Amino acid sequence: MNHVDVAVIGGGFSAAATIVNLIELLDPEQKIGVVGRSAGLGLGTAYGTTDEVHRLNVPAGRMSIFPDRPDHLCEWLARNGHAMGPEDFIPRKVFGAYVQDTLEAQLYRTDNRSRIFLQDAEAMDCEYFGDEEQVFHLSNGEQLSARASVFCIGGTPAGLPLRDDRIAPEARRHLCLNVWADKWMERARPDDTIFMLGSGLTTIDQVMSLRRRGHRGRIHIVSRHGLVPLPHQVPRSHPVEAAFSPGAGPLSAMMRKLRDAAGKAEDWRSAVDGIRPITQAVWQHLTMEERQRFMRHANTWWNIHRHRLAPDIRARFDEMRDSGQVEVHAGWLHEVYESGGQARVAYRDRHSGTLRQISADWVVNCTGMEKCSISKVPLLKKMSARGMITGDALGLGLAVNADSQIQREDGSIAAASYALGPMTIGQFFEIFAVPDIRVQTKQVAGRISEKISVG
Repeated sequence: MNHVDVAVIGGGFSAAATIVNLIELLDPEQKIGVVGRSAGLGLGTAYGTTDEVHRLNVPAGRMSIFPDRPDHLCEWLARNGHAMGPEDFIPRKVFGAYVQDTLEAQLYRTDNRSRIFLQDAEAMDCEYFGDEEQVFHLSNGEQLSARASVFCIGGTPAGLPLRDDRIAPEARRHLCLNVWADKWMERARPDDTIFMLGSGLTTIDQVMSLRRRGHRGRIHIVSRHGLVPLPHQVPRSHPVEAAFSPGAGPLSAMMRKLRDAAGKAEDWRSAVDGIRPITQAVWQHLTMEERQRFMRHANTWWNIHRHRLAPDIRARFDEMRDSGQVEVHAGWLHEVYESGGQARVAYRDRHSGTLRQISADWVVNCTGMEKCSISKVPLLKKMSARGMITGDALGLGLAVNADSQIQREDGSIAAASYALGPMTIGQFFEIFAVPDIRVQTKQVAGRISEKISVG
């Protein structure tokens, strides 16, 4: 069995940021075990893309991996010959290269730093989950014992919101269920008609890739509300004072204040950005009933205003929409069958309630990633069955406390085990973007450093 001081489980941005911070904080004799696929360490799904048109939706000036070194990314861009500045929305593959380069620089430092033990494997099971030791079984047959552990497991692709019996077997050849794994565009013809389910950031990526390839066929987009992410403004409007404070009243009153502030502001974005620093605190002051109501009725509207697009990306999308090539519909998927060599997609129109049908050569699932599906991750599924972990009350991810420590099924806190990033949405809500995750990783690395140094 291999013994380490800290086990980092996962290989995306959260894992990379955690490793970088731990290296800076731990003593030279201490050891970090990293369990994840080494080829894409630091990238995850978001930054593993190779397409230049897949861009960040936050300007480079706010995307440093270090919260206390805001210019770190921009300095890296300049050193590496990228003519991009703090207001630019850089390609995600360039950001991925920055993350890996920063991680590599830390891993190969020759001064006093903690030792790194890389395991090119996945954690498949947890034998023991105590406050002083956690023991993991890995896919390569090894075992790893740690004094503290950090779970940085990303989401899993969301499935089609449709029962299997609603998809005709002969129509399945037209389906792309996972846009990150299925190279469907390589098989699509330039004049094919495309049906995309979902109208968020994943859809925008897919449409921009089709545009770059010179696609000529029609693209139909269906989502529950038919809403598309709004654009950033460059230069950025200065955020105004928050329209309310955490716990200042019921959810409905706070939403009214935000709408009023946005209506009075010269640019509505300044009102939305004004509550950005307190969003997590606002969420934590809401009752469970208010959180549920927000997720049902307001979350889609919040997302299109909060998680915005690079202005030129949204402009390209609008051009395609204005030309008639792209059409956005609001409704719910009802059935998929085959007719005349194409998929025939039936959906329930949101506004009229009528059943509408579209013929398409491809039906592409762009509903994005599930936040943290315990049932789809072998390690988490087994830990949940043993009561080592539990889902949060909203069913969005893992239950954690305000310090990101994992909660067991019996309500006790695993004092030396933490979850990071989208896994913790139930506790923090706003924990998807780099500016949020980098703060969380630094805080958790600091707590772990204090614990194992004392121990």
